[in-house]
Amino acid sequence: MCGIYGFTGFKEDGLLERMGRVILHRGPDGQGRFESTDGAPFSMGMQRLSIIDLEGGGQPVFNEDESIVVCYNGETYNYLELREDLIAKGHVFKTHSDTECLVHGYEEWGIEGLLSRLNGMFAFCLYDSHRREFFISRDRCGQKPLYYHQSNGKFLFGSEVKSLLQSQYVTAEPNIAAIDPFLTLRNVPEPQTMFKGIYTLPVSHYLHYKISDATLRVTRYWEVPLLNAGTATYKTEPEYFEELEELFNDSVRLCMRSDVPVGAYLSAGVDSSLTVAAMTKHSSNINTYCVGFNSPVDETPAARETAKFLGTNHHEIICQPEDFELLPKIIWHMDRPVGDALLIAFYKLAQGASKDLKVVLGGEGADEAFAGYSFQKVICQVENMQRKIPGVTRVAAPIFQATPAALLNKFFSFPADLGSQGKKRIVNFLKHYTRRDLNHNFNALRTLWSQDERYDVYTDKFKHLASEDWMAYEKEKDKSGPFLDRLLKLQYDEWLQDWALIRQDKNTMAHSLEYRLPFLDHRLIELAFKMPAHLKINGKTDKYIERKLADKVFPRHIARRAKIPFYLPVEYFLDKPQFKKLVADTLNEDAVKKRGYFEPKKVSALIEKMNRTREFVFCKQVVSLVVLELWHQVFIDRSIRFD
Repeated sequence: MCGIYGFTGFKEDGLLERMGRVILHRGPDGQGRFESTDGAPFSMGMQRLSIIDLEGGGQPVFNEDESIVVCYNGETYNYLELREDLIAKGHVFKTHSDTECLVHGYEEWGIEGLLSRLNGMFAFCLYDSHRREFFISRDRCGQKPLYYHQSNGKFLFGSEVKSLLQSQYVTAEPNIAAIDPFLTLRNVPEPQTMFKGIYTLPVSHYLHYKISDATLRVTRYWEVPLLNAGTATYKTEPEYFEELEELFNDSVRLCMRSDVPVGAYLSAGVDSSLTVAAMTKHSSNINTYCVGFNSPVDETPAARETAKFLGTNHHEIICQPEDFELLPKIIWHMDRPVGDALLIAFYKLAQGASKDLKVVLGGEGADEAFAGYSFQKVICQVENMQRKIPGVTRVAAPIFQATPAALLNKFFSFPADLGSQGKKRIVNFLKHYTRRDLNHNFNALRTLWSQDERYDVYTDKFKHLASEDWMAYEKEKDKSGPFLDRLLKLQYDEWLQDWALIRQDKNTMAHSLEYRLPFLDHRLIELAFKMPAHLKINGKTDKYIERKLADKVFPRHIARRAKIPFYLPVEYFLDKPQFKKLVADTLNEDAVKKRGYFEPKKVSALIEKMNRTREFVFCKQVVSLVVLELWHQVFIDRSIRFD
């Protein structure tokens, strides 16, 4: 686990050193530098967090004749198998690190052949001096971030935007077009970022850069496979169960490969519980960590019960009101605004675990593959109703409009009571369901700010931003797939990496902690998309086949425990002086007016509604504005600095 960075097309004194120093937190155990001597202006470096081959795994790593060199961020879990295969083919290894498999694998199989064989999480840059070109790649699900900037023959890349901003040729300017996606989704979908001219390399892609003519090409090398709904054939449930059990346990085994101790995040959910249970087959001394808020939605008691059953050394970390003061620093680590107060919890959790460990496993990724979110069930139910009774959604919309929100709470599982705004989202979703494509319906049900709300809060200068023109449509080739799988696949194009995973990577790496996710093993994902829908959603049961696996491990009250929504309950912190000060400092009339995006009176009215009603959506809307303003103060104004 490391941070990588580099540039080509120009020279700038001290730049490589500055790019590394600003992300020292990603790799405090060592550093590596490479500058080409073949006449091509190319430099790259890395900061190392030592996990595998502690003494001999320093980077950069070369092939036998040093014509190929790589800087690597991440872990290749199946490196021992790849190493054995490559040695059999005549390659000579100088280290015992997983990184060295990349240079020899590229020699043997080429870039796409190499990528197809890697099982892990990664972002790397591989330079071929014979061809004077390099490849940058990201893992299949986007666990490891990678940013780049290209302008006037100059190209820079890095694990964090902060590295790119060290160059005199890269300026921090807001990407105005990204504000509307941010308000809608609370994140900016790839490849855009909130920085003008800085992009993320999309997941499952590699970038090929030819130094001779400063051209680049971005190519996808993997995507979630979809069966054809009309011709798909399925195996029996016992066959799928046996395959899932074997693959999952193997994935956990691979993720535990390390030369340092490995622990885990443990929540009340079935995903992390199964992960830790599988870990106990390989170690009897496992540290587990859970975060809580001392609120009614706190999952620490349930996680404590699971830890006791599994016999782990369990640690609880509680978020306090004063932790809101950490938000500016967290946003500096995040690089990008992600409009969610849960960032604080992830930061605190990583901070606590890093006192004991360098590596933890977690359960993320299961909900996306096996349908664990409530909105997935809702969309499937609505689609089934619409197919049976065409036009039923338009009829249902006014019925829902007339139904008290308190009654609707009994039929929907959301992190908090729906309130007036949650009810509004459902009515809008039903009213326009047949007019939207699947991705727009997916976003409509989870949107934070509806289009009319965004239009209303913008100043006249920015009202034109309120649109859905930026929103991607479902790919035409995917429309022949099974409906649930089509819905699940959408999450791998934006939701997973730009919402869920980025929050974990940036906050764990802020504390030099590596975070591994067995459920993101591509073999497990591919298996999930070969299964029929009823093995994922079965009646009222989500993640059906995964819960069947849990039945073999846990007593029923743990295996079938109702999902406890994991969110930071802002409504329980509204009256605390730390939260009040944060809102007052960032969203006062002068600050909002100075930024110019939003009407100060509209923002003040929103804050008043939040304090008066304590509604879930109003709280989250205010937090999204706070995060956006703090991001500007940290990166654009530079009025808050941590470097």
